[in-house]
Amino acid sequence: MGAPVVQQDSSLLLAGLDGEVVKTHGSQMIRVEQSWRELLALLENDPSWQIVFVLGPTDSGKTTLCRFLGQQLSQHWATARVDCDPGQSVFGPPASLSVAWEPWDGSSLLALRFVGSTSPSRHLLQTLTGVKRLSERAFEEGAQKVVFDSCGYMDTGAGREFHFQTLDLVEPDHLVALQRGNEMESLLANFTRRARPRLHRLATSTAAMGRSPVQRQFYRRQKFDRYFKDASPQMLPLDGMGFHGMVPPLGAPGSHRHLLIALCDRRGFVVVLGIIEELDLVGGCLRLYSPPFESSQIASVQFGSIRLDRSGQEL
Repeated sequence: MGAPVVQQDSSLLLAGLDGEVVKTHGSQMIRVEQSWRELLALLENDPSWQIVFVLGPTDSGKTTLCRFLGQQLSQHWATARVDCDPGQSVFGPPASLSVAWEPWDGSSLLALRFVGSTSPSRHLLQTLTGVKRLSERAFEEGAQKVVFDSCGYMDTGAGREFHFQTLDLVEPDHLVALQRGNEMESLLANFTRRARPRLHRLATSTAAMGRSPVQRQFYRRQKFDRYFKDASPQMLPLDGMGFHGMVPPLGAPGSHRHLLIALCDRRGFVVVLGIIEELDLVGGCLRLYSPPFESSQIASVQFGSIRLDRSGQEL
């Protein structure tokens, strides 16, 4: 699959003044800050960069800014956006990371990686690897610019180290830090003397609206329900199949029931997600509830740590 034709339709984002509500691709409405326009102008005037990484706390406007940047940049370059939030994912189902072309059509993905949970906290290795592999995949497919929409900034020792390692691995050209105060300065200090990334400190969006835990859970259930709307019982032969991820003690009765899993291709990208209904190691087959798939495409089974019923409800 090659890079998309660069979109030249200026109607993708209507011009507006600071804070004006504007229409984006798909008739979505967003509020554009003046600082976003200044950042965009800087990016458009320096075509040498490849990666811009947007980092900020939960409910700071990260995703809206990334959508704004992605859609505007796609008018000039083949642009991909990486969705790094497994809890409030925009492109793919929860518990996963994904990459898609901008402007996003609302359905098709370029690639999907499985994290295994709706939080990266217990799945840091899977998250780090997924972020890096999706970045590589975007450039393999012809992306000229990649916009990273990060998971919410975790202001803890482990969280800061995770974000540091992510940035060190991805090596963005530009790092956009959305802050309410100076909560990320201890992290940003590690990059102030580096040649890359160039730092941009922006205030959080004035239009950002918080989601309660109940709203976040409801959003995930809706996403899961949408993903599994065409699902049915499926069977996968396990001959020569490898297991990885959060593999449970498979000999323990019921240890695997209702676990969310990913069936992965030969490069570790997701072919399909499924919910385990029965794992028969003696008979060598896995029965799961999932959308249709071709068994010949599957190279490994990656286990997650969350359990779902068929409706997408987390158990």
